[in-house]
Amino acid sequence: MLSNSRPHPTIPDHEVLRKIGGGAYGEVWLARGVTGALRAVKVVRREDFEDERGFEREFEGILKFEPISRDHPALVNILHVGRSLDGQAFYYYVMELGDDASTGREINPVEYEPRTLRSDQPQVTGKRWEIDECIDVGLRLAEALGHLHDLGLAHRDVKPSNIIFVNGRAKLADIGLVAARGQRTFVGTEGFVPPEGPGSTQADIYSLGKVLYEMATGKDRMDFPELPEEMPVGAGRQRWLELNRVICDICEPRVSKREITTAAELAAALRRIQCGKTAQRSMSAVWLASIVLLAFAGWAGWQTFQDRAWAAGPSTPPPVTEPPPAMLRVFSTPEGADLLDANGVVIGTTPTPTITAKVGEEVVFTLDKRGYRKLEVRATVTAAAVSEPMVISGQLQFFSPPQTGEPWNDHLGTRYLPLNDQHISSGFVTASEWEKFAKTAPELAKNSEIISHSQDGESVKIALATRPAAEAFARWLREGAIKEGYLGHKHEVRAQRQTTFQNPDISARALSENLRPFRIKIRKVSLGNLLLTSQPPGAEVYIDGDFVGMTDEALKIPDLRPKSFNLVLVLEGYKPFEKTITISEGRTLEQAYVLEQNEGVVFGRPWQNGLKMRFVPVGTELMISVWETRVSDYALFLAESGHPSPPVPPFPQEPDHPVINVSRDDARAFCKWLTLRERKEERITRSHEYRLPTDLEWSALAGLTEIEGISPGSRFTYSQPVFPWGATFPDNQKIGNFADMAAARTPDFTTARTIIGYDDGFSHTSPVGSFGSNELGLFDISGNAQEWVDDDYSKLGDNLLGVLRGGGWNTYQYEQLYIGARNAVPPDYRDAFYGFRVVLAKIPPSLE
Repeated sequence: MLSNSRPHPTIPDHEVLRKIGGGAYGEVWLARGVTGALRAVKVVRREDFEDERGFEREFEGILKFEPISRDHPALVNILHVGRSLDGQAFYYYVMELGDDASTGREINPVEYEPRTLRSDQPQVTGKRWEIDECIDVGLRLAEALGHLHDLGLAHRDVKPSNIIFVNGRAKLADIGLVAARGQRTFVGTEGFVPPEGPGSTQADIYSLGKVLYEMATGKDRMDFPELPEEMPVGAGRQRWLELNRVICDICEPRVSKREITTAAELAAALRRIQCGKTAQRSMSAVWLASIVLLAFAGWAGWQTFQDRAWAAGPSTPPPVTEPPPAMLRVFSTPEGADLLDANGVVIGTTPTPTITAKVGEEVVFTLDKRGYRKLEVRATVTAAAVSEPMVISGQLQFFSPPQTGEPWNDHLGTRYLPLNDQHISSGFVTASEWEKFAKTAPELAKNSEIISHSQDGESVKIALATRPAAEAFARWLREGAIKEGYLGHKHEVRAQRQTTFQNPDISARALSENLRPFRIKIRKVSLGNLLLTSQPPGAEVYIDGDFVGMTDEALKIPDLRPKSFNLVLVLEGYKPFEKTITISEGRTLEQAYVLEQNEGVVFGRPWQNGLKMRFVPVGTELMISVWETRVSDYALFLAESGHPSPPVPPFPQEPDHPVINVSRDDARAFCKWLTLRERKEERITRSHEYRLPTDLEWSALAGLTEIEGISPGSRFTYSQPVFPWGATFPDNQKIGNFADMAAARTPDFTTARTIIGYDDGFSHTSPVGSFGSNELGLFDISGNAQEWVDDDYSKLGDNLLGVLRGGGWNTYQYEQLYIGARNAVPPDYRDAFYGFRVVLAKIPPSLE
């Protein structure tokens, strides 16, 4: 067995398969969760830090990042954070697994190699990325950094190998280096770290600039600011020059000379280029950039002409020569592995002699050694391999399962004898084996007794156990054997108790509690498959509560263990279908189900829920209530949930008026209650939820397109003076319920706090839908009740503030009625102006 000074870490609820990456700040392991889903697990060890403080500081960074990692599409999702069993040796975090560098989402655990920007990066051959791809990746990552920075965090190590692809889209990874913004501990990678050092928001932007430089030029970041020998031509040339100007700005060594200083500014600049607009800049900057580029182009052209003239003379064409071959050598740990080419032909044994190849060629080999898993290694041959052999290496993972008809030893040293297609331990489980198990399950291990027994002519101590304890031992043995490479997932391990066992040393307790010795039987199980169709197609499929796919076509679910499963099919507009199915060993179960329609939601169509709240679709992922949540809706919530009632307003409220005096916390509680209620009534599925709209969604519903990836407070600074109905406040037209002349006639208001000359006919709240709707069919987008949204106003400052949109019946200032206006209020605060409307959103089903 391969020795390793750093053994596989033990991660709860995960089987650690193999190491797939690592560096100075941790190792990345491929692991399989209890549902069978593959994950990446980053392990950061205490011994790699000089002091406890640094180790704990990095742990604090990941704890801060975990709850917000799923809030932005360009950040790698953190699914779980934990510490080693002793709480000291290491901490870890479980992440979504990126695409395979070769096969995308079709992942083979044995051959998996993560697809990163570095693995995609062609700069070793001097090739550039397409300008559209550069801008798309840069924009996504700039917005992700802006999200981090808004939350007071910095990444600190932005580089190509820390940018992975998930479902083909770039995401920021290696978030173990994320820390509080401004933390100046030196981390990062040479060439990507700015002269002022890491830890600041501008440092992250500088690093991203170097990433974009490599993508846009095909050159190494250490070559900055050199331009490629072949400049872009045609329609994309101007956009490339604009992108290069942005890169030169954010990678300027002098901080004071940088014009773009925030991630939001970088995202805005990239978005302008993406839309075909010229980036904003001063005329002096334009002339300076033009002069530099023209001077460089002229110098490069003159040098090229001189070199060619000197080498070939005025009329002699350059000679055509074959490029020299590149050289390779392949190594493995341990050595002695057969090296197979792409056709499966053995071409050598590691360490290999020199192998020739072509520069730029992608080579693929397989390492094969008895007792180890096969390993595919691949690389793109670089130009440097012409002068020195390029090294390709791989570390083989031990794998020695039992073979039919041959004796076998497990990871504990226990010997097994072949029995038909199975293996059975040569003797009973011994006391020493039982004691190792007992350390992991002390409560179960109490149901046992140790006695002496003659076995193979020798007196040995064996364990007597109850059936549950013996079965638990078998499960523990299987997990350890798989982890150590002695068994695979298709192997079944069972405890075979000898109920007729006789021995004078058995105690009265052992007899009364039915304690018996047992052997271990191992066999390779033929897994089963499920082939599933539904009518209509497109249903989500869940097995034992885990999402496994959709029936857009016939869905095949392979490698299921022979047993019974709970099967659930969910489709919008149809009753959930539930059934217990049994998978037989080595068989494919084919099932076809016809779903029954109900009154459930179908996204994309107008719909009325169980409370008779009307919804209209926005795209295919969102449904929005046409009016604000009513008094009658909220009253049912209070009656069924026992939630505290809001203060009674000092004016009458009818059932069809908007509920007021609610906090954001109250509104969220209503959404949670409504989600559970409607799921129970089968009007929505487990893939749907009611919630408050986000700040960005609310703006879109009101007809306003705003910047993504920044806080509502930042968006407010960019907002324009536009009403939902147009640029001006209309004369002699009732457009909404505001602070008007009717309000001025009550004791609560003075004429000075009303819109002079405007009379909507309501002194306080009005029935929802009393005024005209917008183009989407939404009422009271402006006026009646100020509406809570789901975001916090800003991460700056000491106070947590929620966001209210749209103005209310008390609003009289025009600037508070603009679409981009925002009111910042503590999320637990209630007032007679504050209400909410809800959206119904899809929750994407996850193979997690």
